[in-house]
Amino acid sequence: MKTIIISILLMESIFASSLRLENILSSIDSNHPITQKIVQKRLYLRAKNLSDSASDPAELYGTTTKAYPKGLKTQYEYSIGVSKKVPWGDTNRQDEKITQLENEADILDESKSVLSFTNSIKNLYHQHCLDYKNYKTVQKSYSEFIKLYRKKQKAYKYQEISKSEILQLDIEKNRLYSKLQSIKTAQKIAKQRVFILSRIDYRADSYLSCSDMYPIRQRVSIGSDRFNISKKAQQKRLQSTQEALKRDSKAIDYINLSLQYDKEIDIDKYSIGFSIPLNFTSRKAEQKRASDMYKHSTLSAEYAQSMIEKQAIFKSLKSSLKSDALMIKSIQKSIYEYRKNLLPLMKKSYDLGESSVVEYLLSRQQYHQLNQELFDTQKRYYTRLFTLYTLSEIKDN
Repeated sequence: MKTIIISILLMESIFASSLRLENILSSIDSNHPITQKIVQKRLYLRAKNLSDSASDPAELYGTTTKAYPKGLKTQYEYSIGVSKKVPWGDTNRQDEKITQLENEADILDESKSVLSFTNSIKNLYHQHCLDYKNYKTVQKSYSEFIKLYRKKQKAYKYQEISKSEILQLDIEKNRLYSKLQSIKTAQKIAKQRVFILSRIDYRADSYLSCSDMYPIRQRVSIGSDRFNISKKAQQKRLQSTQEALKRDSKAIDYINLSLQYDKEIDIDKYSIGFSIPLNFTSRKAEQKRASDMYKHSTLSAEYAQSMIEKQAIFKSLKSSLKSDALMIKSIQKSIYEYRKNLLPLMKKSYDLGESSVVEYLLSRQQYHQLNQELFDTQKRYYTRLFTLYTLSEIKDN
């Protein structure tokens, strides 16, 4: 019985323990449908390629004839044979390679969607952590204000302050409480989204560590391997069209072989036949080659245009991240000055009756506005950061 109780307590402690970002990403890599989809699609495309490039089956054919020879009774003649379309040279290998390269490019494109999903989870993780941090900040501010409010309630009871003053404090208390509840709800929803989208079991006492948030930096270093997945996919597609052009230049793709046995009234015959397509009698091969050449050129032009657009967005995001980081540093400095110097000074002045309740509340509201601005800028920074990582096609930096 004691062992069972210990095991239950241990399980509860595991579920209640904090979940780090690396745990979430590991879970996605191992058992999330978005990663399993790529595994299954790779197997599907491989099997389909082998099926499409396999040689056609042999064909069995036959005929029968009812003969009426003069002066003889009716007899039957028949023929039976087998025909087979046989690829010439390495035609099958070429067809398989052309499709294989295209499939590999498609799988690389699929991997970008997985990268985008994991980066969106990272962003959600950071958004929740910021929501939670903001909640704690407002909660602390609310607790400090409640102490003052209760003190002023006693002062009002002894008619040391006016009714309008206690009403203004009451309005501020209600405003802070409403804001606190709103932020609390937002951070709970953000946490649930992380668990649900990551396909991790969620409990009310489950929480995220938030001790592993990415640092805010003015310069986000992205290596020269950015857009590497797109580059590899482009190379695969160009190789595929090059293989197709080689395939188009073949004079003979396949030959048809046949073996036939004819049973006539007084003769048995065995025949071996073959047929070769005469490609020069049609423009089909020429048009196919032109099509593959245009496809090669189109792929190159589309990729060049895509890279121009990505580079422009990349530079814009990096510039915006630097601007956000500088703004965050500036706001944090202002908040520090408010917290350390101005707010205590205003509170002391208000307690001594040197400043009005309006002046005191305005100073607090300006402080809250600075915190809100910091919160909004930090959220925007992380959204841009993980958008940059997705655009650059890298996991981390």
